[in-house]
Amino acid sequence: MKSSIGVLRHRVPDCRKRTRESHSFLFALVIAGLLVSASARAQSWIPVGVPGGNVRALAQDPRDTQRIYLGTAEGVLYRSDDGGLQWRRMDPGFPLRGCSLDDVVVDPRGVVLVGYWEVHGSGGGVARSTDGGRTFVLLKGVAGNSVRALALSPSDAHVIAAGTLTGVFLSRDGGQAWTRITPKDHPDLRNIESLAFDPTDPQIIYAGTWHLVWKTLDGGATWEPAHRDMIDDSDVMTLTIDRVHPQTVYATACTGIYRSTEGAMRWTKLNGIPYSSRRTRAFAQADDNPMLLAAGTTEGLWISRDSGGTWWRMTPKDLVVNAVVVQRGGTIILGTEGAGVLRSTDRGQTWKSSNTGFSERFVFKMLFDPTGQRVVVAVWGGLRYGGVFVSPGVQGPWTRLGEGLDGRQVLSLALQGSTILAGTDAGIFAREPEAKAWTPLRTVLDGRDLRPRVTQLLALPADRLLAATSNGVLYSPDGGRSWTQQTLENANEVSDLAASPFDSDLIVAATPSGFFRSRDGGVTWRQVSSKLRGVTPHALAFMPSDDPALFATTSVGLFRSRDQGASWRRVNGGVPHSDLTGIAVSPDGGTVYASDFTWGGIFRSVDGGSTWDRMPTDGLASDRVWALGIDPAAPERVLAASVAGGLHLLVPTPIATRNSARASN
Repeated sequence: MKSSIGVLRHRVPDCRKRTRESHSFLFALVIAGLLVSASARAQSWIPVGVPGGNVRALAQDPRDTQRIYLGTAEGVLYRSDDGGLQWRRMDPGFPLRGCSLDDVVVDPRGVVLVGYWEVHGSGGGVARSTDGGRTFVLLKGVAGNSVRALALSPSDAHVIAAGTLTGVFLSRDGGQAWTRITPKDHPDLRNIESLAFDPTDPQIIYAGTWHLVWKTLDGGATWEPAHRDMIDDSDVMTLTIDRVHPQTVYATACTGIYRSTEGAMRWTKLNGIPYSSRRTRAFAQADDNPMLLAAGTTEGLWISRDSGGTWWRMTPKDLVVNAVVVQRGGTIILGTEGAGVLRSTDRGQTWKSSNTGFSERFVFKMLFDPTGQRVVVAVWGGLRYGGVFVSPGVQGPWTRLGEGLDGRQVLSLALQGSTILAGTDAGIFAREPEAKAWTPLRTVLDGRDLRPRVTQLLALPADRLLAATSNGVLYSPDGGRSWTQQTLENANEVSDLAASPFDSDLIVAATPSGFFRSRDGGVTWRQVSSKLRGVTPHALAFMPSDDPALFATTSVGLFRSRDQGASWRRVNGGVPHSDLTGIAVSPDGGTVYASDFTWGGIFRSVDGGSTWDRMPTDGLASDRVWALGIDPAAPERVLAASVAGGLHLLVPTPIATRNSARASN
């Protein structure tokens, strides 16, 4: 029965299309899944950071301005009940992953509507929650359409408009039924990016497309272009009706910010924001001061206090703003790329990070520092907000170590004593415990600093370093002061390196051309096996209880070698034959974890890899897990880095406690 459990995929549904096995086969797998041991079921995952990440949408509840919803690009919904100071991921929340939640709106009754689109597909739709974002219903009438804009009529909360790649859909009954109100296959009324209702008449709708603005006066029966004096190539990202003068409309586009005082029939481009900052993704008008306008651009937040006459940049230039909420009293909340949520209580004069409880960073690498009791991780993403983060324990707090990395993308990590080493897309950097910045390690060969792309680093005893690069292995006998290049015959790119826990001179390298072995700490290499046909190797891991044995995660499953890489056999026993990327081996040598990044799932073996069970994924934002880690000082501490929700820690969770927590608010 265990051999069937490994391919069972109890997972959060994904927006991406999947090929499914036959109904009878799935039924058999479900039965197998029910037999997973009670001890396995009594575990779940809790989010532990790293705070921050990408925010796609923010929406304020009109009944309670302290309640704010946040949508992400991976289909995760968060909520704050204290004006954006703290966040919690809704459970179960929005039910699909791989979907961008670009539009979140809340009606006067507190009903939450989410417009979403498939990141890797052409579908999407609208979802509705009547319980504060805890559960959602996918609305059928617009299902399958990539929804890029969503708007509620201010004068009739039952009237909703959804903008899709194929046109505009309208519901007059709160989302129960939908009707297309733009002509099908119209050459211009498609690729709808923004929508707005006239505040007094639900029949008047403005639609911003990837090419200019259109308007209807009769609920979509007829449409007319509404873009006179607007630059012809304008992608209209937002439409906002002035709170005091309904005929005044603001449009933000890739060409800048426009204002019309004639119901969008004629436009004037507002000056004051530099051309480089013209792409305005978010726009808001203050409730208690209609002359205050906030424009979130790809180069920071701009504020106008005179209805767009003059503008001031209120944040750093390199901040990309996707969402803006302006509250009464001067509080402004920003949703950004990389930096997560920023909050100002003085109309933008000063800003503070406000990411407590919000974590959407993609952790690419992780390691535990046994000497300093630290956890060190590499975060993929924006150059200013990614990089290396360190925490004194698995649950934070996290500190970003960014100064001196020069905006490099960190690809690998290692510890040389208490010094952290980072392999990047352009060289190796070192940071000592008390240092304020990273120092580059020059990789000089023949008088030239190579600054290679380093996909893996090994720090060996006696100050020896090995770096896996796209041109073989670099070897340093003296902590990085001098280097030699070790070319692996018939191979250039090196995917991973692994050293035996019992013999630091025994090292295996994985490459697309096969596997190589060194018995002298990386000075010389010999190919010991040819490439696995149709297989891309990812990560290597030695078994601490059985020196000659090691595992390799690959694009088609898990492989094991019992002879130091000379021969390989695919592992069965319940682990799937799919794209496995993460692997972690407990110091006891008996417990092994592997993760599936394509279909999702974490698999555990307690007998050294002979048989496997699919682990519960309760608490994971997504079961698509890239990397796994085990604290060598406390092997019960298992970390999983998923595509959404950041890092998660495995904890014991009694079933009764878990169920009661879900039943509460």
